Amino acid sequence: MAVRAVRVLKLRCPECGREAAIQVGEDTLAAAAASPAGLVGVADYHGDHVLVVYVDGEGRDRGVRVFRTLQRGEALRVNPSFLSYTGLVAGFRVSSGGWSVECFAGSPRALLRVLRNEQALDLELRSFEYAARVVEWGGGLLGALERAGLPDLGGLLLSILLLDANATNPPSPFATRLFEIALKARRLTVRVDPSAAELLREYASRVPGLSPRLVDFALSVNGWRLIDAVAGPDPLTIRERLQALMSLERRGVVGFEEVGA
Repeated sequence: MAVRAVRVLKLRCPECGREAAIQVGEDTLAAAAASPAGLVGVADYHGDHVLVVYVDGEGRDRGVRVFRTLQRGEALRVNPSFLSYTGLVAGFRVSSGGWSVECFAGSPRALLRVLRNEQALDLELRSFEYAARVVEWGGGLLGALERAGLPDLGGLLLSILLLDANATNPPSPFATRLFEIALKARRLTVRVDPSAAELLREYASRVPGLSPRLVDFALSVNGWRLIDAVAGPDPLTIRERLQALMSLERRGVVGFEEVGA
C-alpha cells in the first residue's frame, strides 16, 4: 500500500552540490514522532556518499549530514525514489550490529527475511516467483556484510542494486566476493596492467565470454574509484560492468587497490 508524500523537501547536497528532492511520507512522520529524539534520518543516495536529512514529526528539515560509513546506532530511511532503479525489489531493510538502513515506498504487506548471525535482510518483492534465489543471493550479501563490519552507505546501496539485478539468476560461486567488492567500492581504485591488457586483447575474441571491448572498458576506467567505474543507469548495467572488471581481475589484468577515504 503506497503512502502519500506529505511533503517534499528540496535542498542542495553540501558535498557534491546535487539538488535532492526528499519525499516525506506519513510513515516517516510517524517514525519521527515515535523516536526518542523526535527525529528520523532520510537518506538520498549520491553514489560515493549519502545525504541524510533529519526530519521531525511535522515534516520539517532539522539538519543535514553527509555519510560515507554507517555509524553504529544509526537508523536511516532511504529516499523512496531509490526504488525507481530496482525491478524486483520493492523495498528493503538491512540491519546489523546496532545500525539499520531501510527503504519502503509504503507499508509492506509481506516481507522475505534472510538471517545470518547478527545480520538481517528484509525484502519486499514485486513478485515472489524467485524467492528461493533471492534468499541465496541475500545470504551472500549478509556473508559479505559480516566480514565488512561498518560498510560504506554507498556500497551498501550498490549491493542492493546488484542483488536486484542478480535475483532471477541461479546463485553464483562468486556471489559473496561480488558483494564484498561492492561494499568497499568507494575505497577501491581500478588498476589495469597495460601489458596484460594488450596481451589479452590479442586473443580475447577467441575465448568464450571475453572480447576486446572488455579490455577497452577496463582501460577507460583505469585509475577510477570502483563506485564511479561501475555507475550506470540501471542495476543490469552496474552488474555487467562490475562482473567485467572482476573477470579481468581473475585473469591478472585488473587489480582493485584499497585507498583511504
